[in-house]
Amino acid sequence: MEWNKYGKLIVGKREVEIKTLKLKDESGKVRRFRVCTIWNPFSDFTGVSATGRLYKDKKTGYIGVLITGKNMGYIKVGKSFLVQSSIIVSFECISKTALRKLLKDTHIEIVEIDEQMVGVER
Repeated sequence: MEWNKYGKLIVGKREVEIKTLKLKDESGKVRRFRVCTIWNPFSDFTGVSATGRLYKDKKTGYIGVLITGKNMGYIKVGKSFLVQSSIIVSFECISKTALRKLLKDTHIEIVEIDEQMVGVER
């Protein structure tokens, strides 16, 4: 697996489209939220999906998914849930199709740590 520097982060080269994320809401229930790219933090949803890349933690070596907006845009998660430039999530938060595309032809083993699915490079 080839890794690139993205600011101070270490990310994979392959990008996939992310349209929904499974996250916990305020009450603790796991719900599916829409994700899109926006260019103004106060705008409504757009039809432009977000992008996901593999992200490797320097200290622990665990691998997750970095969600960013296309063309350096913000990401908007849910109706009024979250607006920021990027978010790091574990593997169970994205769809199986997107996860398969990210992990294709890599030597990453999926393990469960603290009820979260993360990757470890073999």
